Amino acid sequence: MYPPKFGYVIPDSLGEATEFLEQHEDAKALAGGHSLIPMLKLRIIRPNYLVELKGLKELHFLSRDGGKIRIGALTTHYEILKSGIPLLSEAASTVADPQVRNMGTIGGVISHLDPAADYPASLIAMDAVVRIKGRKGVREESFKDFAKDMFTPDLSPGELVTEVVVPDFNGYSFSYKKLERRAGDYAIVGVAVLLKKEGGVVKDVRIGLTAVNNKAVRADEAEKMLLDASPDEKLIEKVSEKAMEYANPTSDIRGTAEYKKKMVKVMTKRALLDALKR
Repeated sequence: MYPPKFGYVIPDSLGEATEFLEQHEDAKALAGGHSLIPMLKLRIIRPNYLVELKGLKELHFLSRDGGKIRIGALTTHYEILKSGIPLLSEAASTVADPQVRNMGTIGGVISHLDPAADYPASLIAMDAVVRIKGRKGVREESFKDFAKDMFTPDLSPGELVTEVVVPDFNGYSFSYKKLERRAGDYAIVGVAVLLKKEGGVVKDVRIGLTAVNNKAVRADEAEKMLLDASPDEKLIEKVSEKAMEYANPTSDIRGTAEYKKKMVKVMTKRALLDALKR
């Protein structure tokens, strides 16, 4: 199918982009386009304008500053993959295929908020913060609160995601495990794990889940079971079972709800074992 007709706007600055988007609520921001263009072709959405963001260099950066990593909204999956950012770079390596990884952006992913996307599990585990700019100024919001529901970011008309900020988890081991029908597909279940051990004892652990609820969730109670413990196979089994309780998936072409829920336990166990070995 072909999309309906639309206007194509190329702003000279971020301020010009936010101003146009605020004045035209039927306009959509275009970054990598790998989520937006298919929706246009299927006529799921019918914007009158697309606002091209690719030329806005102030949104394209990746830097480390004072224990924080700042990731511009137009940073591509490939750039994140090559950056070596704990956990997030591994999640980026599972996104689609090389073509998509070279074009798709982190800002586009979290502004779209597909419930089966790969980044959200890592971002919620990392306590990521989203910086947002509108004509009234800049604000910050935790990713947990920014992701209101499936396909529903906390963005008002005229607002754009400008960057994502995550702590530098240097010294942590990590793993992102993804169940997929074929390489590069959306996640059936995705589990992100970050942990830090001292003398064989877990001092910090974070478990994020994607594709098993309306939005990414943090398995807090499962994390508590591992704190100040020396993990063995029996404990990891119990922790993985507890993580399964956070899943409330729906049945679709990728599997039944029951199957997906059981796979949360399997993928959590794999992610924990992998992180513990590193």
